Amino acid sequence: MTEPTPGPYDAGQQTQPPPPAQPPLQQPLQQPFQPPIQRPEEPPAEQTGARLHPLTPFVKGWGYFVVAAIAMVNNESLRSNLELAGIGLLAVLVGGIALGALSWWFTKWQLTEDAIRVDSGFLFRRTRIIRFDRIQAIDVAQPFVARLFGMAELRMDVAGGGKSDGKLSYFRYDEAVQLRTILLVRAKGEQAVENTAQQPAPEPILVVPTNRLLGATLLSSTVLGSAGGLIWLIVATTVLDFHIGLFAGLPLLLGVVQPIWKQVVGNHGFTLSETDHGLRTKRGLFDVQRQTVPPGRVQGLLITEPIIWRLLGWARVELDIAGVAGNPAEGEDDREGAQLLPVGDRGEVAGVLARILPGLDLYRIEMHRAPERAKRLRPIGWRYLAYGFDDQVLVTTRGWVSRRTSIVLHHKTQSVRLEQGPLQRRLGLANVHVDTPLGPTDAIALHRDQYEAAQLLEAQAVRARDARRAVPSSAAVHTQPNPPSPDGSSSSAASPADDSSAT
Repeated sequence: MTEPTPGPYDAGQQTQPPPPAQPPLQQPLQQPFQPPIQRPEEPPAEQTGARLHPLTPFVKGWGYFVVAAIAMVNNESLRSNLELAGIGLLAVLVGGIALGALSWWFTKWQLTEDAIRVDSGFLFRRTRIIRFDRIQAIDVAQPFVARLFGMAELRMDVAGGGKSDGKLSYFRYDEAVQLRTILLVRAKGEQAVENTAQQPAPEPILVVPTNRLLGATLLSSTVLGSAGGLIWLIVATTVLDFHIGLFAGLPLLLGVVQPIWKQVVGNHGFTLSETDHGLRTKRGLFDVQRQTVPPGRVQGLLITEPIIWRLLGWARVELDIAGVAGNPAEGEDDREGAQLLPVGDRGEVAGVLARILPGLDLYRIEMHRAPERAKRLRPIGWRYLAYGFDDQVLVTTRGWVSRRTSIVLHHKTQSVRLEQGPLQRRLGLANVHVDTPLGPTDAIALHRDQYEAAQLLEAQAVRARDARRAVPSSAAVHTQPNPPSPDGSSSSAASPADDSSAT
């Protein structure tokens, strides 16, 4: 059997593609030849490594200068001494630019035969090697400040790793688009990229209105609690003459402003569409974010229904996706996942669940409630503790102030464990945890009868083992046609899946 001839963009190949065949003279071309995608030349980073855009330090660090300016404006002593305030601001600006310039100078990226390599850090050196065969999707994103300077960043969704390790910023916009094309050709093959480029823009299947986003945010327990506390503090300070100080209200004010900014501004224009690679989301007012959700990489789902939302029939749907969880060492939430639907009614929730997991109908799954003696541990919430399963998923519910419904696919179950505290032992109760990768989904069957918990433990382990045998390994993490590197070189297989898309 003869080996297939590698393509011109296969890893390690530097040969030029053969020239196109000339058409016969008697049949002249009616239209000029237009290739479906541009074939940019390899950048100079292939041999020597290249630096990012020179304005990268400013675009990344402008926020620190703004925070310092606001802090100095709120300081009474600095307001009275404008010269000292100016010197302080100048020191913050110069120091920030100097540190950013050092970081920029020691950060280089380059393309190797089978990976993209990023070296960074001037005190502690860090090397990220992201192999092409691990890249799932790539998006060219333009945050608000970067957009003002015509700059963009690459956000690579790679199987495994931290959330921010797949980001590479910043480039000129045209350079980012050119590098994205090169990476996609190497990761997915030239034919796959051509087919993607020729596909029309997907039609939206769901758009979340902004007024619903605002209403849902204002009716959330966090905003209501923070707003109530802030009103009481203002009344106590101004009317009742309690010398509490309005400074104590800053955390409460953040509890009102931050959710509104994150949900209303961050999810503005939330649009859900369907592509050949899975569901695709687009959201954001200033920083437009896109994300593609390949079905094969979904580990679990979480449906959240605050008490007021339940009266209106609203819910939020989040996903566990391989490589989406944040890195706590970098200040990210390790329970943060991908938003499939920020707020929707029951019909919309059922529709998106059916697209992610065909055949799933939560209303047909028989739920088993916790025994009545569990009310000694949860006097009110015990009525909402339940679990159920079908051939595809295991479902758990808990919470009466904010109800959480966790859905775990059997073949994505990583482990099953049983826990029993001292009070539970006296009552003959136990908890069963169904573990999945880090993310919002936390499937726990709380306060089950200890014998029922033992049976559930064994039965779920069997269901997970049988499901893994029946379901083949997901092809979503094997998109590269080339084999892995024979030297076993490893890599930071990292992914910012918060907003990546190959389409």
